[in-house]
Amino acid sequence: MTPIALKEILINGRQESVRMRHHFLGVEHLFIAMLQIQGGVTASVLEQYGLKPEYVIDMIRRKTERGSDQHQWPGMRYTPRTNVVLDIAKDVTLDRGGNDQITERDLLNAILIENDSLPIRVLKALNVNLEQLQRDIETFVDSYDPQPPDIHIILGTEFPADDFIDREQAFLLRRMFWGHHTVRIERKLTGFSGSLVLVIAPLYVDGREDAPVVAKIASSDQIMDEYQRYETHVKGALPLQTARLEDPPTAPERSALAGLKYTLVASSGGVPQDLRNLVQQNGSQELAHLLQKELFEQFNKTWWGHKRAYRFPVWKEYDWLLPPLLVLDFIPQAEPVENPFVLKIPITQSRLKSRMQSLKVGDPVVLDGFVVQKVEPAHNLVKLAVGYGMEADKRAFKIEARHLEQLDKGFFRGEVIENLVARVGKTRQDMLEEAVRDLHPPYAPNAKTICVRNLQFDNPIFKYEELMDRQINGSESRIHGDLHLGNILTGPNKSIWLIDFGHTREGHTLFDWATLEISLLGDGVMYMLGDDWVKAEAIIDFLVALDSNQPLPVIEKSVADLLGAVVVLRQIVGHCLARPNDWTEYYIALAFCALRGMTFGSMSLGGRRLMFLLAALAMYQLEQKHVPGGTDTPSPDQTNITGNLSRPVPPDSNNAS
Repeated sequence: MTPIALKEILINGRQESVRMRHHFLGVEHLFIAMLQIQGGVTASVLEQYGLKPEYVIDMIRRKTERGSDQHQWPGMRYTPRTNVVLDIAKDVTLDRGGNDQITERDLLNAILIENDSLPIRVLKALNVNLEQLQRDIETFVDSYDPQPPDIHIILGTEFPADDFIDREQAFLLRRMFWGHHTVRIERKLTGFSGSLVLVIAPLYVDGREDAPVVAKIASSDQIMDEYQRYETHVKGALPLQTARLEDPPTAPERSALAGLKYTLVASSGGVPQDLRNLVQQNGSQELAHLLQKELFEQFNKTWWGHKRAYRFPVWKEYDWLLPPLLVLDFIPQAEPVENPFVLKIPITQSRLKSRMQSLKVGDPVVLDGFVVQKVEPAHNLVKLAVGYGMEADKRAFKIEARHLEQLDKGFFRGEVIENLVARVGKTRQDMLEEAVRDLHPPYAPNAKTICVRNLQFDNPIFKYEELMDRQINGSESRIHGDLHLGNILTGPNKSIWLIDFGHTREGHTLFDWATLEISLLGDGVMYMLGDDWVKAEAIIDFLVALDSNQPLPVIEKSVADLLGAVVVLRQIVGHCLARPNDWTEYYIALAFCALRGMTFGSMSLGGRRLMFLLAALAMYQLEQKHVPGGTDTPSPDQTNITGNLSRPVPPDSNNAS
């Protein structure tokens, strides 16, 4: 490959500066220009560290932010630091015995030598070893061939016969398992959000076989975010026997995908299975034991048990679970707009609530201060959120804006949106009502109240709004953030491994358990019972009895073990409550997680029907101010799986800390 000359980098750097409305040439613009060179030294070396060029570019842009259209000086001035870096690059060129032509490699070395520019600070934040990076730059050899070695991919007996791995996914697998002769795909695990999760057995040319690992392939942004969250929140807080990310992501420059490998520590050599598939295919008589002894007691000490008092408004932790606040259609700048609804950060929840009630499809809206969370050019879509304060704040009040082709500008993640004009395509209430209509309820979807057996509940899609401003006295701890059955693995030795840390953070302690309960009920119980409303109402009867300490009703044998696991989960929740016997914070979490589950396309119709009723029940229990639970109950091994379920005792406080 012919070395890229400084002249080309300067041209692209100026274009980046104009795009960002900066009107000066900084080191950050030069670094972005180098990252945009396909097959260049900068992009290729950082790829070896598991860093996608696009991801690093977004990080740098977030730090710099867009400027204004107002020029403070004529032309394109160089910053003092840029001049220093260019002088160092000239010295580097002379030292290597070259002519006066500064190349990309020289400029990259100069930036590392200067060691105080914005790109350097971003690389440090991404845990890049700069000394090692400089050595790798010196030894990097250009290659014309982007293809990995020809590693054979074969399918195991438990991989679905009607499934397949597409060409780009296969390309990435070969990159991930470089150094092996063959990879055998043992099993496909539950994957959501477009991700592919596989159990892989790597083999060498002499037939030797490594222990199985879990490979996850998803969009590069999703993989990079997960890796950064693992490094920040997870790496130092795992029990000895669990899944770990021992290698950086594999992020080929020319692919929109990236991959992670989870090493399953203490694997027995068998093929791991996620609990969702395990339950749906075989049921699980030991599920309650796995949740309490393997999951809760193994992770509790450094996760949920490491909690702090946390008072928060409900919207801060749970607004993001609901459909977007608005779906907007961009308006071309030339189109006149009269009396728009201005949605500006910071948001006043009470004012927003009153104004949202009057918004309808077609009304003009002006956004000011929202932050870009995700850009999907293929769908002409950008996703926004409030983006200020703590991480929980940044998840709230999501907005989706469509028809990017109407605008003359692009977007990058982390960009603050100013004065963007659009029209309402859908409101959150529209989307919730659509979700209820899709359930085909035996009553009007927009009814204010619903009857379940002998109880009357408020319709949760008209009730949730009044809960948003409620202040909760709860606790905050490290949480997984997506603790459903598909993200919990087990093997023949009954060990538990957690995977998928893309949402791991410091948050409301009970969020994980509410998420797991809706997965147990929706993906497990209702998967077995079917889609009938009567079956969903029978599960509500069971939960009402559980909440009120009444005798538990007779349950079908096929789901008795799963409901026994729900009973144990409630005992775990009782141990995690911020205030003993005050279940308010859990009912809040359960109500919003159930509303989210009602919109899951991956959940069965029966599961989504139960989620609707569960949200209504949780809100009903909040009004009743009932205190469930008790200590005079039998242990889990006394659960009668033939029908009548008994409550297990709460976790032993000495063992569950």
